Amino acid sequence: MAVVPVGGPVDLAGSLDVFRRSGDDLLDRWDGRLWLRALAVDGRMVGTAARPAGTVADPALLVAAEAGADADAAGRLLAGAFPTAPDALAELAAADPVVARIAARFPGIGPVLQPDLLTAVVRAISAQQITLRFAAVLRGRLVRRYGHRHQVPVPRGVWTASSTPPDRGLPSRSGAPETRGRGDFLSAGPVEGEVWSLDAGRLAAAAVDDLRELQFSNAKAVAVIAFAGAVAAGRVDLPTLARLDDDEVVERLVAFPGIGRWTAEWLLARTLGRPRVVAGDLGVRKAVGAAYLDGRMPSEAEVRAVTGHWGPAAGVAQQLLLHWLSTEAPGRGGPRRPAAATGSRSATRPGRSSRPG
Repeated sequence: MAVVPVGGPVDLAGSLDVFRRSGDDLLDRWDGRLWLRALAVDGRMVGTAARPAGTVADPALLVAAEAGADADAAGRLLAGAFPTAPDALAELAAADPVVARIAARFPGIGPVLQPDLLTAVVRAISAQQITLRFAAVLRGRLVRRYGHRHQVPVPRGVWTASSTPPDRGLPSRSGAPETRGRGDFLSAGPVEGEVWSLDAGRLAAAAVDDLRELQFSNAKAVAVIAFAGAVAAGRVDLPTLARLDDDEVVERLVAFPGIGRWTAEWLLARTLGRPRVVAGDLGVRKAVGAAYLDGRMPSEAEVRAVTGHWGPAAGVAQQLLLHWLSTEAPGRGGPRRPAAATGSRSATRPGRSSRPG
């Protein structure tokens, strides 16, 4: 097992919760304590298991990898999935009270990058025009038929409340706890975890009817198979895309069937880690409308105008709003807040004051 530092501030558990909310697709698996992901290490796909440790200011991952793999190398790749922009976010928060209030409510929440290009594209295509949970079901079916299963030893005895103040009795980056501390100290649970990875060659050889049997639409089946074929043949790869500017990446990706501008922008934001707002995405539009426009659904152009000042903090700010939308925004996808006491009213969006009267 490796103890791998993560550049903070990051709320690891809170950021990873996006995978629990969207459903278990067997590719990125998070149950609130354990993260399972397969990723390329030294030229082969390796199953990994990680538990958050440390604090928001000083986070770390306790990482195990499948037999024969380098857990330290895998852990460094996992740690790189949490981009931060603390200076840019602080500057934005100083100028934008909406972002300031959400960032204060959810410190350390940010995007989790998916470094595997095929997985990222399949995730984006599968989620087009259907619920996120059904999209996860489709991906699970797909990877069971056209993927590889990885068995991973599970790190045990780990403190998982990364946003809780540290306790001397809890594990730090340097090793095991001296004594048991307060909180959720895990010493039980499964000793192995299961995670899957897609095989580009096998998926490229699939027939459209095969994916239709899995309940992919005809258009999505064509798109997934075509992109898998390009990956398998080396016609598209992440290092090449990473050398291009944003517009060139979009131009290259939209040449593939089933990939439009919004899908390409999600690849910019959540695979390449660029500060890109996916202004046409329904969830982003809802979040911006709930936060800035009293719940009114904005157009793509309005979202671009409203968020144009986000600058280099755009990736983190976008994820903060989406997280807030899914957990607390009243009437916009998250649970309503408790009713206010008599004689006062609660804020209905982060830009409003919660003072009485």
